[in-house]
Amino acid sequence: MKKTALFVAMAAATTFAQAETVEIPAPTFYGKMNVTQEFVQQEDAGNYSELNSNASRLGVKGNFALNDEITAFYQAEFQIGVDGDQTDKVNIDGETVKYSSAFTKRNTFIGAKGSFGKVQAGIFDSALKASQKKVDVFNDLAADIKNYVTNSDNRPSNVVRYQSPSLSGLVLTFDHINSEDETVANSQSMSAAFTQDMVYVAVAHDIGVEGAGIDVTRVVGQLNLDGGIQLGALWETEDDNGESNDGMMVSAAVKAASKVTLKGQYASSDIRSEGATQITLGADYKLAKNAKVFGYVSDAETDADSSGVQVFAVGAEYKF
Repeated sequence: MKKTALFVAMAAATTFAQAETVEIPAPTFYGKMNVTQEFVQQEDAGNYSELNSNASRLGVKGNFALNDEITAFYQAEFQIGVDGDQTDKVNIDGETVKYSSAFTKRNTFIGAKGSFGKVQAGIFDSALKASQKKVDVFNDLAADIKNYVTNSDNRPSNVVRYQSPSLSGLVLTFDHINSEDETVANSQSMSAAFTQDMVYVAVAHDIGVEGAGIDVTRVVGQLNLDGGIQLGALWETEDDNGESNDGMMVSAAVKAASKVTLKGQYASSDIRSEGATQITLGADYKLAKNAKVFGYVSDAETDADSSGVQVFAVGAEYKF
């Protein structure tokens, strides 16, 4: 018995010594800082101004070859509050409690990819959220569709994803979201996205991500035309245990000059609030490859009395 154990140990040591060394390059450090000075006018209420940090972030990412067929990849990303108002939340005995935090979790994961597609695990944007691509031309700002159109721009934790390789432009994505609670069902998010030349089309579906009995379907289209013109549209329906509500938005971005992009977006939805509508107009001015200043005005209201809100904003964004 001792001789057998010794032989196995020696064989294992020999195999380990002969294994190929995997070189792991230094990760790439990256970030984005986006801040806006906003002036808010409320219908039948007081006006105020505020400085907002809009999904500003710091992160590291990288990849390395495990062998000739498989590449490992990873990312750790955290949101920062450039305005000093950063908060995070935690669930304590079923109650969500907010607290001040220098960093909050964003897309953070490990994975591997090859001819079979891609597998990753961690916390990241759901397949349904990611399916919107860039049709929301005011993403991460006060005019973001998550504020008036949808409840389903989620970044769940405890996710395992499989994403297929491109099948003549078609990519399939499936997320299994672990509830980690025997009394709560697991949930799923999935999408089918097709890209060809100037056209992008996607269909996505969530099962139980927003809660038990809540299913969401989203359809997205984006068209990139010559001359720097981008057109986008999104339609979504949410079924909450038999009660159905819909929402939609259309958007356009036009490169009016070498450094100027004009943008407009209209949204209408009953998903978050009954009779919600929002119209936003704005412009970006490119300072450098990774820097811009911008401004926009947004007008939103719902069927509720005195719900009208206008936002006038100017801001700057640096990427590095």
